[in-house]
Amino acid sequence: MSYSINPVGEDRCVFLSYEGEVPAVELSAARYEADALLDQRQWHRLIVDVTQLQSMPRTAELIDFAGGLSATVSRARRVGLVVRPEQDRLARLIQKVARRGRLFLTSFLDPAKAIRWVKQSTPARQNLGSIRKEQLAS
Repeated sequence: MSYSINPVGEDRCVFLSYEGEVPAVELSAARYEADALLDQRQWHRLIVDVTQLQSMPRTAELIDFAGGLSATVSRARRVGLVVRPEQDRLARLIQKVARRGRLFLTSFLDPAKAIRWVKQSTPARQNLGSIRKEQLAS
């Protein structure tokens, strides 16, 4: 297996790491498995680490991956994508495609920054909080 999925209870986050050569079918299988785990635990945080990939998938495969994330991952989730510096250009493309699909995904070169970012309130909770404040003010 060229991916691993690790739930971290204290952070209420799932870490999905890819390594070596990962065929496109495994990219999708891992995504579905991680999403199912998030659903099962009712968590909203996902870190995807591709720094250990030996080679990056083709651009078309990455666009499909980002589109698949947007289609299957709940919009209330935060997804941090951790990449190496030479992967940054493609990571920004993934980020753009995912956000067009209304998925809150941001790419990072530093895993610690990605973890801090996903631990912030999810977009749905932020919106709900602002609605409640407006209702209380009325």
